[in-house]
Amino acid sequence: MLRIPNATSLVEEMSFYEKVTNNSGTNDYFDARFVCESFERCMEDVGGLSLDSYLKGYMELYRFFGFLGSVFSFVASDIISKINILENYQKSEVGGHYKTIQSMIDYESSNNLLKDETQPSGARTLLRLHRALEFIASFIGNLDVLCDDDATSTAAQESYNKTLSKFHPWLIKKGALLAMYTLPTKRQLLRKVTGNQPPPDTCIVMKKLGEVALEVYKRTQQLYEENDLLDLP
Repeated sequence: MLRIPNATSLVEEMSFYEKVTNNSGTNDYFDARFVCESFERCMEDVGGLSLDSYLKGYMELYRFFGFLGSVFSFVASDIISKINILENYQKSEVGGHYKTIQSMIDYESSNNLLKDETQPSGARTLLRLHRALEFIASFIGNLDVLCDDDATSTAAQESYNKTLSKFHPWLIKKGALLAMYTLPTKRQLLRKVTGNQPPPDTCIVMKKLGEVALEVYKRTQQLYEENDLLDLP
């Protein structure tokens, strides 16, 4: 039977967080370029999608929501635990099967691990991150059409209603939509996540991030569709 290390402690979670933020070059702001580069590397493996690059890019996205505080806790709360589960699979004795998303699916399918009730499979765990990525890509993409002083709450609510809300129970939906009313203007949001004096090309980089994240989502969606795994419990 496949075994993975025990769930990581808070200290171990922070170590993983620090490893990724060090790779992005700063602890002071969200590095959209780092996410773009990670997701582009993820897609270099056309047949499989690099799992390591996917997780590194996603961890920096987690920092994006961290800068916004508790407003996006309904998205951020599960990200760390899901990333750690997948990282633990990569570190296990069968870690060689977790190099790409496709190789992970192939291994777990052939070993009847996809619906293992004793522990979450890698494919099931990634599916939860995948669903959230659709919302993230949509929200960041919607920022591009806003003026600097426009509120971002409506864009966030529209993105949520079209994507992640269909996987949430009513109570979480209501809480999430209400929380989004507190989101700042586009200018305030970008300054909050990129620093008080964001570079002139911040909007350009964020637009590219939305596009790259959406492309990663589409390719991952295709892999799950081809393997009939979109409804994993």
